[in-house]
Amino acid sequence: MSEELTTENKKPADLREGFKSVSLKLGIMIIIIFCARGIAEIILSLAADALDNADITTAYIIRTLVSILFLNVIPIALTLIVFKKPISEVGRTSYRKPKYFASALGTFPALYAAGMVTNLITMFISQFFKQTDVNESFNTANSFAAPNFTCGLILFFQMAILAPIVEEFWFRGIVLESMRPYGNGVAIFISGLLFGLTHANFAQFFYATILGICLGYIAVSTKSIITTTVLHAMFNSVAALLLLLITEKSVGDYILATASGRQAEITPAVGIYMGLMVFMGLLIAVGLFMLIAKLIKLNKYRVPKVQEELSPAKRWGIFFSSVTVIIGFLLAADSFTFQFIPNGIYEVLSKITG
Repeated sequence: MSEELTTENKKPADLREGFKSVSLKLGIMIIIIFCARGIAEIILSLAADALDNADITTAYIIRTLVSILFLNVIPIALTLIVFKKPISEVGRTSYRKPKYFASALGTFPALYAAGMVTNLITMFISQFFKQTDVNESFNTANSFAAPNFTCGLILFFQMAILAPIVEEFWFRGIVLESMRPYGNGVAIFISGLLFGLTHANFAQFFYATILGICLGYIAVSTKSIITTTVLHAMFNSVAALLLLLITEKSVGDYILATASGRQAEITPAVGIYMGLMVFMGLLIAVGLFMLIAKLIKLNKYRVPKVQEELSPAKRWGIFFSSVTVIIGFLLAADSFTFQFIPNGIYEVLSKITG
């Protein structure tokens, strides 16, 4: 029986209890995400001196492995346990042969433009927080920079290949599919919101949420996360390639020279960088036209309703009133802003260990 029919014979009371249960589990997942992230930050802070004295590439690899372990592997494994979903079940329900695959891939320019426009809005908003402690959450560019080309290749693999596979399995495979029996719309928006939330900073939160909502709609429309994994990889590859090119000294020199109005040598790497910037500009321009056209025809893109016994307002109310969701969002708020909890634990551990 398909997901669209799973709630057909259920009473409103059963639907309410089922949705409460899913919301509770999602709240536990949020708590797991931010506890694991906090542990990773504490471990890396305690190991900061050793990593600073290590080889740059070695230190970068260690930091990357710790991040993958605590930000992906552990939270996903515990999410599967909380939802009592074996990997085989997620694979069976999510990795079907996609419908409208070519048409979905054709939406990439609009998807990219939506992300870039959201990024620009975020950058504008960040100007109001320059003199506050929250500013760091809006400006995380340096945390993504790789110190050399080898590290850049590792970052490229992480962003363009690993992240799309892992995150689509997690947010469109587990979260979205677990919520779909209670309404496609609410499933798409909540899975998108949680996808943005897990990035744990304002610089990525807004565009990641928009991207997550769009990918959720595409996953429902194509009945497969194969499509969204490819689109996600395409989206991340552009930024990953840019970050990889910036590790090349000649590209860095060219960017600095251009910013100060000086002439700079045009090396092959600089040529590729310039070509990528032109490509990105054209992609945004074409994508904006596509995005505007799709927004004008927004009614055409409504997702099919699964059930109407519980109104969207009631479902949102149930979700946000769940105790675990409230705790999870409080942990998220701390992670996005002052990070009192991990910093406090780190200070205590530092005093204990001397």
